[in-house]
This record gives sequence, C-alpha cells and structure tokens, in this order.
Amino acid sequence: MKKLQGIHKPERKEIFHIETEQKKRMVSFLNRWSVLFHVLLACGICFVIEWVSRHSFVEACAFVIDRNLVFLYNAFLVWVTLLFVYIFKRRMAARVFISVFWLFLGVVNGIVLSKRVSPFGWTDLAMVGDLLTMKSNYFTNWQAAIAIAIVVALCVMLVILWKRGPRFQGKTHRVTGAIAVLAIVTLVVPGVTEAAKSSNVLTEYFSNLAQGYKDYGFVYSFTSSALDTGMSEPEGYSEEAIQEILARANSGT
Repeated sequence: MKKLQGIHKPERKEIFHIETEQKKRMVSFLNRWSVLFHVLLACGICFVIEWVSRHSFVEACAFVIDRNLVFLYNAFLVWVTLLFVYIFKRRMAARVFISVFWLFLGVVNGIVLSKRVSPFGWTDLAMVGDLLTMKSNYFTNWQAAIAIAIVVALCVMLVILWKRGPRFQGKTHRVTGAIAVLAIVTLVVPGVTEAAKSSNVLTEYFSNLAQGYKDYGFVYSFTSSALDTGMSEPEGYSEEAIQEILARANSGT
C-alpha cells in the first residue's frame, strides 16, 4: 500500500484491476493444467518421502534414477489420490490435505526407521493405542510434546484453510467426478499394477520387508501392506472347531 500512496484514486483502481486480471488469468491457467501440475506435485511428494525415509538426499536421487519406473508408479498412486480434489469446491484445501497426509506418513516412516529396522506399515496403525506405553523406545517426552504440537498446528491450519481458503469458481460436477475417480481407482490402478508386476517392475511379495521398501518405494509398499494384511480366515474356522481338534488329539483318536 505504501507504493500506492502517491497515486491518484483512478490510477489505483486501474492498478488493482490489472492485478485482479492477472490473478484471474493465473488461476485459470492453473485450473486448466491442474492435472499436469498434480503429476509434478506427486513426483515432488514421492521424492521428499524417499529422502526422509532413506535419511539421504543422495540415496533418494539414486532411487529416482536407478528405479525410475518404480518411482513413477509411486508418483502415479499419489496422483490418483490427488484426483479427489475435483470433487470439492475447496480444491486448494483438499490438495494441501492430501499432500500433508502422504508427507506425514513419510516422516513417520523416517522416524520409525531411525529407531528400528522394519519400516512403518499399515499394521502399525492398529497399535497406535500402545504408542504411549512404548514412547521411550521412539522418542523422549520433549520430542513427543513437539510432535503433538506440530500435529495440532497442522490440523488447525487445515481447518482454517478449509473454511477461509479459496473456492473453485467453476461448476463442480461432484457425481461425475466421483464416478470417474472411482473408475480410475477400481479399474485403471489395478490394471497398471498388474502390468507392472507382470513386467517385473513391481513385486507382490517382499522376502525382506525393509529391503522391499527400499526397492519399491514407501507409497507402494505401504499401500500393499494396507491391502494385504495376511491370510484370510479359513472356511469353517472357529474356536469350537479348534477345541474339537485338540480334544481329538488329546484322546488319541
């Protein structure tokens, strides 16, 4: 505003009008090419995750160069999650939320790997209730307080951004967008994944979990751990059936 103090009101209005038009053009440009920008954003998120997980910028670069198809597949998964922003009016807030979600998981994985050999997986989420009893194994009280403060600050920031952040001014086709995203998730992602597995770009079994995360990236490995949580319950399995088997074994029949 100091720069405008010596400018007459008509000139100020003209300057503000020019700035508004520039902003509109910029927003229009970003919206028009948002899918492409999501690709770049997804690649950036994956690189930061690998950097934090490997505790090395050089190793993250080596992963991108040496295993570029695997890296691109990880970025593809993040890109698919970013498609959900088109369902909402608050696209910027949704975009930030999804980005923070992936980065948060990557940071957690980096912290976990600094304390143990096995990486952070989906099953670890089921043991969040035990975190307080095991906190001395992972962090001190001060570190825990700082971590909680950061998480609370992020949540507050996301809430403020959702309520007061910019809204998409065009028409939002929520139903059509939801159907399109669902089709990509249920049809395109499995198809690309199977193609990657058949060409030996990916694998569905890790003989060594820690090495598997390094070879195939955090995003794919974590997602696999969420989808494959172990063997399914056999047909006819129950506590009564087990007791009957034990009774037979004890009786020698």
